Amino acid sequence: MTEFSARFAVLSEELGAPNVRKVLSSASLLELPAGRDIIRDRMPVDSLYFILGGEADISVEESGRLIALGKVKAGEMLGEVSVLSGEMLASSTVTSTTPVRLLRLRHQAFEELIHSDRKIAKVLLRHLVDMLAHRLRTSTSVASAPVQVSAAGAPRPQAPAPAGGRNWLSAFFGRS
Repeated sequence: MTEFSARFAVLSEELGAPNVRKVLSSASLLELPAGRDIIRDRMPVDSLYFILGGEADISVEESGRLIALGKVKAGEMLGEVSVLSGEMLASSTVTSTTPVRLLRLRHQAFEELIHSDRKIAKVLLRHLVDMLAHRLRTSTSVASAPVQVSAAGAPRPQAPAPAGGRNWLSAFFGRS
């Protein structure tokens, strides 16, 4: 709890200690070495990740070209697009550039937390939307940057779309 609260201070403060404990009890710790894909573009993703330590690159591959979108580090989250949209497909590839420590919150556990506690829902969804908006603004600024051809030289295969999850933006904000 101490490590999470240090890395996600504002989120932890807004949730409060009892709700942070609820979130943490629903998550699992994951440690990965440098060079591992955490999430792959257009592939199924079933979790939201809280980065406790380390760094990772965000990229997309288009027509055999790797387009770098930015970096993520401790104190940031991954998997927000799939959990918010309910589409369950990654919108980018995230590859660890250093060893990383992550808290993994599976979509089902996220859904249970959101459904069972309005305060957790309000705080988590607002933080996810704010982060998504920041990433969108940042990616817009790198859209004109030069691209690199990937080592594979070909686009990554697109996985079939898994069964959709719940769209929590419309579910939460559409109710009274």
